[in-house]
Amino acid sequence: MPAPLMEPLVDGMAWSGFDHAVRHARGGAAAVFQAIDVPLTVIDRPGKRMEFRKYVAFFEVAARLTGDPLFGLRFGAGTRAPRSGLPGYLVMNARSCRDAIRDLAWTLPTLVGGVQVELVEDREPPAILWSIVADIGPATQFTSHANAYFVRMLQAHRGRSWRPIRVLYAMPEPKRADRYREILGCPVLFDAPVNAIEIRRDDLRAEKTDGDPRLHALLSTYAQYLSERDIPAAGFDGLIRMAIRDGITLGQADLSFVAERLKMSRRSLQRALAGRGLSFSELRDDERFALARSLLETADRPIGEIAAHLGYAEVSAFSRAFRHRFGMSPRSARRRASVAPGSA
Repeated sequence: MPAPLMEPLVDGMAWSGFDHAVRHARGGAAAVFQAIDVPLTVIDRPGKRMEFRKYVAFFEVAARLTGDPLFGLRFGAGTRAPRSGLPGYLVMNARSCRDAIRDLAWTLPTLVGGVQVELVEDREPPAILWSIVADIGPATQFTSHANAYFVRMLQAHRGRSWRPIRVLYAMPEPKRADRYREILGCPVLFDAPVNAIEIRRDDLRAEKTDGDPRLHALLSTYAQYLSERDIPAAGFDGLIRMAIRDGITLGQADLSFVAERLKMSRRSLQRALAGRGLSFSELRDDERFALARSLLETADRPIGEIAAHLGYAEVSAFSRAFRHRFGMSPRSARRRASVAPGSA
């Protein structure tokens, strides 16, 4: 008998802002989340994962309890790239629009399991095609949201006035189809064979001049680092480690940042750590040095830049700490990785 397929999961970071979006629903956010059997504490909790079908159900329930048949469309159109976490920051700092789309295509599914995104260039016009797993339940509101979300993410790179050639919806035409065209600012085709955002070929080559290429390179390495590690379940140790990693990447790996990310007070976090015999500074060092090794071995970045990003004011302090931890200098670790089998 074949093993049952594992249901795709959605990380807590992908629920960011969902409570605010339904604050005016009947019964408030609590009623919406109760209806889909998801605790409000999942929001903004890295490593806390819920089933994708519940994520999709959120949009249907939200539309019903807010009385807004365009809820999914409006919510997607209101997306702000920074609230999308790692995918959003990569898009905002990618050099070319093609790079931004590819970043979105490979990082979004790591947060929202059940969604597949692809840039298809061997068609006219080129398009971002996306799909979701089958047998997930009603998904009209989610589909409305997703296309609007992708348009807004592209606007984070191309500028707010940018518009796609056309948006394709693989769903029947709704009663207020004109509002879709108005909100998205472009022609919309319903009953299409696929869900897609059609763009100009010149858009793919367009470059963003105000992005930070160094931040983009660092975040790309960080995203790869996270994707290659086993993401822990919702255990406390795993949650705090993921929050610390995020803090290190954002330059805010202190107790206050981690406590806020975990929706705890500083004192509660300190008590929880003490009760488990854990040291915040030791956990932070574990994650900092794991990221240091990854950056040294996979990113062609100056050691001084890596040291600064990890919170060291002086390269010498980073080198001493690294040598104490691993018995070798950062430069030696990089050389060793470059000559390791399979590194060429």
